Amino acid sequence: MAKNKKQKKQLKKKEYEKLKHSFYELVVVQGHSQKDACEVLGISTVTGSKWAQDGSFKKLREGRQQDYRTDVDNIRQLIRIQSQKKLIVEERITDAQISGDTEEEERLRKVSLGIADEMSKLTKTLQGIEKDQKYSLGEFINVMDDIFTAMREYDLDLFNKTIPFQGYIVRKKTNELG
Repeated sequence: MAKNKKQKKQLKKKEYEKLKHSFYELVVVQGHSQKDACEVLGISTVTGSKWAQDGSFKKLREGRQQDYRTDVDNIRQLIRIQSQKKLIVEERITDAQISGDTEEEERLRKVSLGIADEMSKLTKTLQGIEKDQKYSLGEFINVMDDIFTAMREYDLDLFNKTIPFQGYIVRKKTNELG
């Protein structure tokens, strides 16, 4: 009696690692779903799920998706929150002065200094991130020139259609980067 059941083919370690790496590339680097990656590679969703859990794919994928702009936006939001707190504390200091409560005024001034210190640290961090991640206008123009040169070689009509966009993006980045 012949077995109709599919037998699993045992892969060599090198092939197994290559398949696992391909799964990683599809899910983490390219952003495909685990299910889609499993289908493309011909592996079970159970195997894909195990690889993803063992390799912390979710955290890795989130880390790759977050870039310095997200960090900058988050720090700016924290500065805004601290600024709002400081305004509230300053109002309460004024109220304490009016009521003559010197102990409360002194306590609130310490709170205010702590908030100001936190804002200063956040601002310094923000400046460091922005400084580290900026690129020069020259670098931008060189990259765009390479892209549009390749586009012109690939499809002249497409290149010609993008000429107004090319001018727009160069003007925009010139204003942003100086």
